[in-house]
This record gives sequence, C-alpha cells and structure tokens, in this order.
Amino acid sequence: MKINNTLIVALLLAISVQIKAQSPNYLEWVERSATHIDNNNLDSAAISLQKAMRLDPANENNSVLLLNLGIIQRQLRNYDDAYISFTASLPNNPIPDIVLHNRASLLMELGRFDEAMEDYNLLITDFPDDIEAYYRRGVLFLEENNRVKAEADFKKSEEIDPNNMYTKLSKALLFKLDNKWELAEMVYTDLINSEPNSDPSFYMNRAECYINNGKTLLASADLRSVELSQSGNPYYYFLRGRVRLDQFDKKAAKTDFEKAKSMGYDESIVHEWLKKADK
Repeated sequence: MKINNTLIVALLLAISVQIKAQSPNYLEWVERSATHIDNNNLDSAAISLQKAMRLDPANENNSVLLLNLGIIQRQLRNYDDAYISFTASLPNNPIPDIVLHNRASLLMELGRFDEAMEDYNLLITDFPDDIEAYYRRGVLFLEENNRVKAEADFKKSEEIDPNNMYTKLSKALLFKLDNKWELAEMVYTDLINSEPNSDPSFYMNRAECYINNGKTLLASADLRSVELSQSGNPYYYFLRGRVRLDQFDKKAAKTDFEKAKSMGYDESIVHEWLKKADK
C-alpha cells in the first residue's frame, strides 16, 4: 500500500482537528510537520513529529503520529527506525490495516519475507475483504514456489471484486508466468486506461509484455513515458536494456544491464542477458 505525501498531510491535518482543544504546543508541532511534508522537508517533518510526542507521550493520537513518522523514516531510508515506528504505532491505532500494510511492505523491501507473511496473515484474518492483502500474500507464495496457495489467494480476490486493481494485477502476473504475454498486455492496458494517474509500474510491465511479443517500438514508447519517474528503479534499466538489445545496440544494452545490476537487480538474470549482448 503506497502512502504518498499528500495522504500523510491529510492524516496529520485530520488528527490536528481532533486535538485543537488539547495542547497548543502539541498541535503546533503536528501542523508544522504537515507543512514540512508539503514542502518535502522530510527530516524536519520527522523532528517535528518526535517533538510533539515528547511533549505529550500519553496523547491518544501518538499512534497515528508514529505511523506518519514511520512512513517518513522509510522514505529517508532509515529502515530500522521505520520498522520500530510502525510496530510502536500498531497498538490502539484507529487504522491498523494501514499500519500493517506499511510494515509488511517495508519487511518485503528488507527481504524479511517470513515476517511480511505474518503481517499479511494478520491483515486477512482481521480484514477478510482486503484484496490488496490477498494479492501481496499471493506474490509471497509465488516467491516460495507455492503456486497453489497463490492462486487460492488470487481467486479469493476475484470473488470479492473482479474489477479491483489488485485482482487484475493477479491475473496479469499469472499470465506472465505462463508466457501468455498478449493476455497480460491486455490487462495492463486496461489498468492504464481505467486507473487515474496510472502507476508507472503498469507501463513497465506492459513494456515487458511488448518486448516478449516482439513489439519493440511500443515497449520503447512506454519506457520513455516513465523515464523521469523511474530513474532510480533498476527494473527500468533492465527493460530498456532488453529494448536496446532488440534494436541491435548491444553496447547501450550492456550499459543498461550493468546499471540494473549495480542498483540491485537480480544478478543471475542480468548475467544471462549480458551473455546475449556479448554474442
């Protein structure tokens, strides 16, 4: 579950309305944090939240402040601190599903898959209609090579809402695993056309489908459309390397593959494509 700065500010302002009668200093630091977030001054936002909680450590709103603090710390790449904040935020939090989604996503990023699985299990137990949780747990099952359980989770999401974004992503993922690239391409096109402000990952996944369908020009167009936002994503460079290889620009392809590897993309996969670029 992605929580952007706009939503963080909304959460902070929402609780600031509730606490206006409680503590002017506490409120001041909360509102100051929201302003810092709006201006993308995340270090200052984190300090403001910490000062608010130190002023009133028993305030019932601190669980929401800790959630916001964890989100900010994660964006600052202070992953251990973010995990501590999410965990401390969970008891008595009015939005525990958002806390669990954020902690599980962080654990996935850290490679702590067993712990992430525990959080998704909790989500599904407490929120049995949480389609995103079924999708995320299904992806984890696939990481464990347990397709039977993954498909069971994907089927459950379809039963809840066949038109949900995560239900569609589940279908596309299975199509890709079965090398049904054209069917997967159709799903991503549907998502791009139906979702406002489509996630850049939709374009990159569709580019992968185009590449595997021999539609190199269309793949290149999709990658160009998300280039600015994906400059820090190794998957982007891996896909662009494949496009350049299809365009017989082996030197540029190798540069992109090496870039993807240096940024953390699966080395075994990259090495296979580097071999192809060397032929």
